[in-house]
Amino acid sequence: MTGILAGARSAGTRSVREVLGGLFWLSKIAVYQHYFGWALAWLALSPSASARPGVTAAMLLFLVGSIAIVACACSADDLVGFRNGSDATNYQAGERQRNIKRKPLLSGALAEREVVMFVVASGALAVVAGIAAFWALDWQAPLEAYVGYFVGFAASVQYSAGLRLSYHSGGSETLLCLSTASGLLAPYLAVERSWSPQAVFMGLLLGFWLVMVSSYSNVNDAEGDRQAGRRTLATVGSPATVRAVMVALVLVSIGLVVALAAGTGWPWWTLLTMVPATALHVAQLYVGPVRGQYLRARRLGLYAYDLGFLGIGIPTLFVFLT
Repeated sequence: MTGILAGARSAGTRSVREVLGGLFWLSKIAVYQHYFGWALAWLALSPSASARPGVTAAMLLFLVGSIAIVACACSADDLVGFRNGSDATNYQAGERQRNIKRKPLLSGALAEREVVMFVVASGALAVVAGIAAFWALDWQAPLEAYVGYFVGFAASVQYSAGLRLSYHSGGSETLLCLSTASGLLAPYLAVERSWSPQAVFMGLLLGFWLVMVSSYSNVNDAEGDRQAGRRTLATVGSPATVRAVMVALVLVSIGLVVALAAGTGWPWWTLLTMVPATALHVAQLYVGPVRGQYLRARRLGLYAYDLGFLGIGIPTLFVFLT
Protein backbone atom coordinates (compact mmCIF):
# COMPACT_ATOMS: atom_id res chain seq x y z
CA MET A 1 0.00 0.00 0.00
CA THR A 2 2.75 2.46 0.90
CA GLY A 3 4.39 1.91 -2.48
CA ILE A 4 1.27 2.90 -4.37
CA LEU A 5 0.62 5.92 -2.18
CA ALA A 6 4.19 7.11 -2.42
CA GLY A 7 4.09 6.78 -6.18
CA ALA A 8 0.88 8.77 -6.39
CA ARG A 9 2.10 11.58 -4.18
CA SER A 10 5.41 11.93 -5.98
CA ALA A 11 3.85 12.02 -9.46
CA GLY A 12 5.79 14.43 -11.60
CA THR A 13 4.91 16.35 -14.70
CA ARG A 14 1.97 14.85 -16.54
CA SER A 15 0.79 15.35 -20.07
CA VAL A 16 -2.61 16.80 -20.92
CA ARG A 17 -3.55 13.36 -22.23
CA GLU A 18 -2.71 11.76 -18.88
CA VAL A 19 -4.78 14.33 -16.96
CA LEU A 20 -7.76 13.93 -19.29
CA GLY A 21 -7.45 10.16 -19.01
CA GLY A 22 -7.43 10.51 -15.24
CA LEU A 23 -10.59 12.62 -15.33
CA PHE A 24 -12.21 10.01 -17.59
CA TRP A 25 -11.56 7.24 -15.07
CA LEU A 26 -12.42 9.47 -12.12
CA SER A 27 -15.82 10.49 -13.52
CA LYS A 28 -16.91 6.87 -14.20
CA ILE A 29 -18.61 8.31 -17.28
CA ALA A 30 -18.00 5.06 -19.17
CA VAL A 31 -20.16 3.10 -16.71
CA TYR A 32 -23.21 3.36 -18.94
CA GLN A 33 -25.35 1.32 -16.57
CA HIS A 34 -25.82 4.47 -14.50
CA TYR A 35 -28.03 5.89 -17.25
CA PHE A 36 -30.40 2.95 -17.64
CA GLY A 37 -32.89 4.66 -15.34
CA TRP A 38 -32.95 7.79 -17.48
CA ALA A 39 -33.56 5.72 -20.64
CA LEU A 40 -36.38 3.72 -19.05
CA ALA A 41 -37.94 6.90 -17.65
CA TRP A 42 -38.25 8.34 -21.16
CA LEU A 43 -39.61 5.08 -22.61
CA ALA A 44 -42.15 4.66 -19.79
CA LEU A 45 -43.80 8.05 -20.40
CA SER A 46 -47.41 8.07 -21.53
CA PRO A 47 -48.14 9.47 -25.03
CA SER A 48 -49.77 12.57 -23.55
CA ALA A 49 -46.78 13.28 -21.33
CA SER A 50 -44.30 12.69 -24.17
CA ALA A 51 -46.12 15.28 -26.29
CA ARG A 52 -45.80 18.08 -23.73
CA PRO A 53 -43.70 21.12 -24.75
CA GLY A 54 -40.07 21.02 -23.64
CA VAL A 55 -39.93 17.28 -22.94
CA THR A 56 -37.03 16.51 -25.29
CA ALA A 57 -34.92 19.38 -23.96
CA ALA A 58 -35.77 18.49 -20.38
CA MET A 59 -34.89 14.82 -20.78
CA LEU A 60 -31.57 15.65 -22.44
CA LEU A 61 -30.79 18.04 -19.60
CA PHE A 62 -31.70 15.33 -17.09
CA LEU A 63 -29.17 13.09 -18.85
CA VAL A 64 -26.49 15.76 -18.46
CA GLY A 65 -27.50 16.07 -14.82
CA SER A 66 -27.29 12.30 -14.31
CA ILE A 67 -23.79 12.21 -15.78
CA ALA A 68 -22.73 15.10 -13.55
CA ILE A 69 -24.24 13.51 -10.42
CA VAL A 70 -22.40 10.26 -11.06
CA ALA A 71 -19.16 12.13 -11.73
CA CYS A 72 -19.48 14.22 -8.57
CA ALA A 73 -20.42 11.32 -6.29
CA CYS A 74 -17.79 8.93 -7.66
CA SER A 75 -14.96 11.49 -7.62
CA ALA A 76 -15.83 12.47 -4.03
CA ASP A 77 -15.76 8.79 -3.08
CA ASP A 78 -12.35 8.35 -4.74
CA LEU A 79 -11.01 11.40 -2.93
CA VAL A 80 -12.06 10.06 0.46
CA GLY A 81 -10.85 6.55 -0.40
CA PHE A 82 -7.45 7.93 -1.34
CA ARG A 83 -7.12 10.02 1.79
CA ASN A 84 -8.05 7.25 4.23
CA GLY A 85 -5.99 4.62 2.41
CA SER A 86 -8.87 2.21 1.74
CA ASP A 87 -8.52 2.37 -2.04
CA ALA A 88 -4.83 1.56 -1.87
CA THR A 89 -5.57 -1.46 0.33
CA ASN A 90 -8.46 -2.67 -1.81
CA TYR A 91 -6.55 -2.39 -5.08
CA GLN A 92 -3.83 -4.71 -3.81
CA ALA A 93 -6.02 -7.15 -1.87
CA GLY A 94 -8.53 -9.79 -2.81
CA GLU A 95 -8.49 -12.21 -5.71
CA ARG A 96 -6.15 -10.14 -7.84
CA GLN A 97 -4.66 -6.67 -8.03
CA ARG A 98 -6.97 -4.50 -10.12
CA ASN A 99 -6.22 -1.96 -12.83
CA ILE A 100 -4.70 1.00 -11.00
CA LYS A 101 -5.68 3.36 -13.83
CA ARG A 102 -9.23 3.20 -12.52
CA LYS A 103 -8.03 5.11 -9.47
CA PRO A 104 -6.20 8.13 -10.93
CA LEU A 105 -5.24 9.49 -7.52
CA LEU A 106 -3.43 6.24 -6.78
CA SER A 107 -1.78 6.09 -10.20
CA GLY A 108 -0.63 9.70 -9.99
CA ALA A 109 -2.61 10.79 -13.04
CA LEU A 110 -4.44 13.39 -10.93
CA ALA A 111 -3.53 15.47 -7.89
CA GLU A 112 -5.86 15.97 -4.92
CA ARG A 113 -6.39 19.63 -5.77
CA GLU A 114 -7.55 18.70 -9.27
CA VAL A 115 -9.99 16.15 -7.93
CA VAL A 116 -11.45 18.66 -5.46
CA MET A 117 -11.96 21.11 -8.33
CA PHE A 118 -13.62 18.39 -10.38
CA VAL A 119 -15.99 17.50 -7.53
CA VAL A 120 -17.06 21.14 -7.25
CA ALA A 121 -17.40 21.62 -11.02
CA SER A 122 -19.40 18.44 -11.61
CA GLY A 123 -21.62 19.21 -8.63
CA ALA A 124 -22.33 22.70 -9.99
CA LEU A 125 -23.14 21.21 -13.40
CA ALA A 126 -25.59 18.76 -11.78
CA VAL A 127 -27.45 21.63 -10.10
CA VAL A 128 -27.50 23.84 -13.21
CA ALA A 129 -28.65 20.97 -15.47
CA GLY A 130 -31.44 20.08 -13.04
CA ILE A 131 -32.67 23.65 -12.78
CA ALA A 132 -32.58 24.00 -16.58
CA ALA A 133 -34.53 20.75 -17.02
CA PHE A 134 -37.32 21.89 -14.71
CA TRP A 135 -37.32 25.31 -16.40
CA ALA A 136 -37.76 23.57 -19.79
CA LEU A 137 -40.90 21.98 -18.33
CA ASP A 138 -42.15 25.43 -17.27
CA TRP A 139 -41.82 24.48 -13.56
CA GLN A 140 -44.89 22.22 -13.84
CA ALA A 141 -43.27 19.20 -12.20
CA PRO A 142 -44.69 17.93 -8.88
CA LEU A 143 -42.75 18.49 -5.67
CA GLU A 144 -41.64 14.84 -5.55
CA ALA A 145 -39.69 15.29 -8.79
CA TYR A 146 -37.68 18.20 -7.35
CA VAL A 147 -37.03 16.25 -4.17
CA GLY A 148 -36.05 13.13 -6.09
CA TYR A 149 -33.54 14.98 -8.22
CA PHE A 150 -31.92 17.44 -5.81
CA VAL A 151 -32.12 15.39 -2.61
CA GLY A 152 -31.03 12.32 -4.58
CA PHE A 153 -28.01 14.26 -5.83
CA ALA A 154 -27.15 15.61 -2.38
CA ALA A 155 -27.48 12.17 -0.78
CA SER A 156 -25.33 10.51 -3.45
CA VAL A 157 -22.41 12.80 -2.65
CA GLN A 158 -22.78 11.92 1.06
CA TYR A 159 -21.82 8.29 0.34
CA SER A 160 -18.27 8.77 1.60
CA ALA A 161 -18.00 12.51 2.16
CA GLY A 162 -20.10 14.80 4.35
CA LEU A 163 -22.57 12.63 6.26
CA ARG A 164 -20.58 9.54 5.18
CA LEU A 165 -23.72 7.44 4.85
CA SER A 166 -21.78 4.33 3.81
CA TYR A 167 -20.03 4.40 7.19
CA HIS A 168 -23.32 3.45 8.87
CA SER A 169 -24.70 -0.08 8.79
CA GLY A 170 -26.96 -0.53 5.78
CA GLY A 171 -26.23 2.99 4.56
CA SER A 172 -24.20 1.91 1.55
CA GLU A 173 -26.75 -0.56 0.22
CA THR A 174 -29.80 1.63 0.99
CA LEU A 175 -28.31 4.75 -0.56
CA LEU A 176 -27.20 2.93 -3.70
CA CYS A 177 -30.63 1.38 -4.22
CA LEU A 178 -32.64 4.55 -3.61
CA SER A 179 -30.34 6.90 -5.53
CA THR A 180 -30.43 4.55 -8.51
CA ALA A 181 -34.22 4.40 -8.34
CA SER A 182 -34.38 8.20 -8.18
CA GLY A 183 -32.41 8.34 -11.44
CA LEU A 184 -35.52 6.89 -13.09
CA LEU A 185 -38.29 8.31 -10.93
CA ALA A 186 -37.16 11.96 -10.81
CA PRO A 187 -37.23 12.60 -14.59
CA TYR A 188 -40.28 10.36 -14.99
CA LEU A 189 -42.27 12.29 -12.37
CA ALA A 190 -41.06 15.62 -13.72
CA VAL A 191 -42.58 14.90 -17.13
CA GLU A 192 -45.44 12.51 -16.33
CA ARG A 193 -46.48 14.57 -13.26
CA SER A 194 -47.81 11.48 -11.46
CA TRP A 195 -46.66 8.14 -10.09
CA SER A 196 -47.18 4.80 -11.83
CA PRO A 197 -46.60 1.36 -10.32
CA GLN A 198 -44.55 0.19 -13.31
CA ALA A 199 -42.13 3.12 -12.94
CA VAL A 200 -41.73 2.40 -9.22
CA PHE A 201 -41.08 -1.30 -9.82
CA MET A 202 -38.58 -0.57 -12.59
CA GLY A 203 -36.76 1.98 -10.43
CA LEU A 204 -36.52 -0.46 -7.53
CA LEU A 205 -35.33 -3.24 -9.84
CA LEU A 206 -32.49 -1.08 -11.12
CA GLY A 207 -31.60 -0.19 -7.54
CA PHE A 208 -31.57 -3.79 -6.33
CA TRP A 209 -29.58 -4.94 -9.36
CA LEU A 210 -26.87 -2.38 -8.69
CA VAL A 211 -26.72 -3.46 -5.06
CA MET A 212 -26.29 -7.01 -6.40
CA VAL A 213 -23.15 -5.73 -8.10
CA SER A 214 -21.73 -3.65 -5.26
CA SER A 215 -22.37 -6.24 -2.54
CA TYR A 216 -19.99 -8.66 -4.27
CA SER A 217 -17.40 -5.95 -4.80
CA ASN A 218 -17.67 -5.01 -1.13
CA VAL A 219 -16.76 -8.53 -0.04
CA ASN A 220 -13.51 -8.20 -1.98
CA ASP A 221 -12.97 -4.72 -0.50
CA ALA A 222 -13.87 -5.66 3.07
CA GLU A 223 -10.36 -5.30 4.49
CA GLY A 224 -9.80 -1.75 3.25
CA ASP A 225 -13.36 -0.71 4.13
CA ARG A 226 -13.01 -2.18 7.62
CA GLN A 227 -9.78 -0.27 8.22
CA ALA A 228 -11.46 2.95 7.08
CA GLY A 229 -14.51 2.35 9.30
CA ARG A 230 -16.96 1.85 6.43
CA ARG A 231 -19.80 -0.38 7.62
CA THR A 232 -20.90 -2.23 4.52
CA LEU A 233 -22.69 -5.56 4.78
CA ALA A 234 -19.38 -7.32 4.14
CA THR A 235 -17.66 -5.59 7.08
CA VAL A 236 -20.40 -5.90 9.71
CA GLY A 237 -22.11 -9.16 8.76
CA SER A 238 -20.94 -12.71 9.21
CA PRO A 239 -20.25 -14.78 6.06
CA ALA A 240 -23.56 -16.57 6.64
CA THR A 241 -25.40 -13.25 6.87
CA VAL A 242 -23.76 -11.98 3.71
CA ARG A 243 -24.77 -15.14 1.84
CA ALA A 244 -28.33 -14.94 3.18
CA VAL A 245 -28.69 -11.31 2.06
CA MET A 246 -27.35 -12.13 -1.40
CA VAL A 247 -29.94 -14.89 -1.76
CA ALA A 248 -32.64 -12.54 -0.47
CA LEU A 249 -31.67 -9.91 -3.08
CA VAL A 250 -32.22 -12.44 -5.87
CA LEU A 251 -35.59 -13.46 -4.44
CA VAL A 252 -36.70 -9.83 -4.07
CA SER A 253 -35.63 -9.15 -7.64
CA ILE A 254 -37.71 -12.07 -8.90
CA GLY A 255 -40.66 -10.87 -6.81
CA LEU A 256 -40.44 -7.37 -8.28
CA VAL A 257 -40.34 -8.76 -11.82
CA VAL A 258 -43.44 -10.85 -11.14
CA ALA A 259 -45.19 -7.82 -9.61
CA LEU A 260 -44.29 -5.71 -12.65
CA ALA A 261 -45.56 -8.30 -15.13
CA ALA A 262 -48.61 -9.48 -13.22
CA GLY A 263 -49.70 -6.50 -11.18
CA THR A 264 -49.38 -3.42 -13.39
CA GLY A 265 -50.85 -4.35 -16.74
CA TRP A 266 -47.35 -4.62 -18.17
CA PRO A 267 -46.79 -7.30 -20.88
CA TRP A 268 -46.90 -10.73 -19.26
CA TRP A 269 -44.02 -11.88 -21.41
CA THR A 270 -41.73 -9.61 -19.36
CA LEU A 271 -41.32 -12.79 -17.30
CA LEU A 272 -39.71 -14.42 -20.35
CA THR A 273 -37.46 -11.52 -21.32
CA MET A 274 -36.16 -11.43 -17.74
CA VAL A 275 -35.09 -15.10 -17.70
CA PRO A 276 -31.47 -14.46 -18.89
CA ALA A 277 -30.82 -11.81 -16.23
CA THR A 278 -32.37 -13.95 -13.50
CA ALA A 279 -30.24 -16.92 -14.56
CA LEU A 280 -27.09 -14.81 -14.24
CA HIS A 281 -28.14 -13.58 -10.81
CA VAL A 282 -28.47 -17.19 -9.70
CA ALA A 283 -25.06 -17.91 -11.24
CA GLN A 284 -23.67 -15.06 -9.11
CA LEU A 285 -24.67 -16.97 -6.00
CA TYR A 286 -22.67 -19.97 -7.14
CA VAL A 287 -19.57 -18.07 -8.28
CA GLY A 288 -19.50 -15.74 -5.25
CA PRO A 289 -20.77 -17.32 -2.01
CA VAL A 290 -20.11 -20.92 -3.10
CA ARG A 291 -16.79 -20.64 -4.95
CA GLY A 292 -15.52 -17.47 -3.29
CA GLN A 293 -14.74 -15.66 -6.57
CA TYR A 294 -16.37 -12.36 -5.70
CA LEU A 295 -14.82 -10.15 -8.37
CA ARG A 296 -15.86 -12.62 -11.03
CA ALA A 297 -19.35 -12.68 -9.49
CA ARG A 298 -19.36 -8.88 -9.62
CA ARG A 299 -18.72 -9.01 -13.37
CA LEU A 300 -21.61 -11.44 -13.74
CA GLY A 301 -23.73 -8.93 -11.86
CA LEU A 302 -22.85 -6.23 -14.39
CA TYR A 303 -23.75 -8.55 -17.27
CA ALA A 304 -27.01 -9.36 -15.49
CA TYR A 305 -27.66 -5.65 -15.07
CA ASP A 306 -27.30 -5.20 -18.84
CA LEU A 307 -29.59 -8.13 -19.54
CA GLY A 308 -32.08 -6.91 -16.95
CA PHE A 309 -32.22 -3.52 -18.63
CA LEU A 310 -32.99 -5.24 -21.93
CA GLY A 311 -35.43 -7.57 -20.17
CA ILE A 312 -37.60 -4.71 -18.95
CA GLY A 313 -36.58 -2.27 -21.67
CA ILE A 314 -37.96 -4.36 -24.55
CA PRO A 315 -41.47 -4.60 -23.05
CA THR A 316 -41.30 -0.90 -22.16
CA LEU A 317 -40.39 -0.05 -25.76
CA PHE A 318 -43.26 -2.26 -26.94
CA VAL A 319 -45.71 -0.37 -24.73
CA PHE A 320 -44.22 2.96 -25.85
CA LEU A 321 -44.65 2.11 -29.56
CA THR A 322 -48.15 0.71 -29.17
